[in-house]
Amino acid sequence: MNYLEKSCLYLEEYISSITGAQNDSVHMARLHGTTMFKDAKSDAEEHIYKQLNLKIDEFMDLASYDWLLPEAKGHASGYVIDLVAFLQSTFMSFTNLPEKVAKTACMSACKHIANSLKEFLLDNEIRQLTMGSLQQFNLDLIQCEQFAASEPIPGANDGNLTLAFAGIRQLLDLFLNWDWSLYLADYGQTNSKYVRVQPQVALSLLEKLHNADKKKNTIFGSLNKKERDKKKLLDTVLKQLRGLVNGSTQQIQG
Repeated sequence: MNYLEKSCLYLEEYISSITGAQNDSVHMARLHGTTMFKDAKSDAEEHIYKQLNLKIDEFMDLASYDWLLPEAKGHASGYVIDLVAFLQSTFMSFTNLPEKVAKTACMSACKHIANSLKEFLLDNEIRQLTMGSLQQFNLDLIQCEQFAASEPIPGANDGNLTLAFAGIRQLLDLFLNWDWSLYLADYGQTNSKYVRVQPQVALSLLEKLHNADKKKNTIFGSLNKKERDKKKLLDTVLKQLRGLVNGSTQQIQG
């Protein structure tokens, strides 16, 4: 499309030479032709991004998480491994595309995957989850991050691709490191370690963990001291997060 777009200038000169048409009228024709080719190029690029994301959705539809998993399996899920292999093969074949288009397609794909992963965690149909399931989910995210860092598009090693996963990475790290004191202390600061984690998102995920713990405690009866302390901390964090969501930033002692 770029070649056709640029050729309009020479086409204008040729038409003018053989028809004797005034430059102004031929110039208008060139502008119209240039615009048409630009629109066609833009449509073709958007089609690439859309079709790639639709293919990614096919892999995402194969995901099957056990949200009550007691511990991680020790390896990434099969659908993620297959997805990464597909993307690696796809972007190797993108070498004939303009570099900007290939980079944009890759960034679009990474953002789409990150959003899809986040939707898994926040699905309202999922009412309970365990730390084991989050650890398994983390293994899948690591695979995606490694793909983004592998320079799937030659020359695209500026780190922008990995930023697509920064939000969900911060969310998982907050839970896996159980770093609530830092999150609550730094909330609202631009240099916060978890600046991309919104209180509503953290609250939604923590409530699902809380629901799983309540079910476990109901089954196994009374709590020991360690479990009571954990429950007390969990209740305190939930209360603080609800305060942030409701617009109150006052720290709650507990």
